[in-house]
Amino acid sequence: MSSLKTFLVLLLILPKQSPAADDPLMSSFAACAGRFSAELEHAWLMNDDRTDQIAHRRAQFIDLLNTTVPDDQRRHALHLRIDAKMAHAKLLSAARFSHDADRSKWAVRRARAEIDYCTGFLLES
Repeated sequence: MSSLKTFLVLLLILPKQSPAADDPLMSSFAACAGRFSAELEHAWLMNDDRTDQIAHRRAQFIDLLNTTVPDDQRRHALHLRIDAKMAHAKLLSAARFSHDADRSKWAVRRARAEIDYCTGFLLES
């Protein structure tokens, strides 16, 4: 078997791991930073009085993320953060603007559950 074929076979049979697979805490902090970024943008859009509080929590998660992410995984952490921000923004949008009452209620509950999960990491919660 040629070395190229051997290489391809090894690629197929070796397990694939994402860089964050070894550190669920870093993944959680990245997701929470993204969620609070979406919350902050939504608060700005809605002229919510809680923007300072949300900005403070977002900054806390960015600090936690920067403390836990290894230098070689910074790109991956940013990717996780952006994905979480986009997903949370969709929830907030559905909660606020959906014409389907059931979908809106579900989105409100889901967004709240995700923020409550994140807030649970903080000592002040």
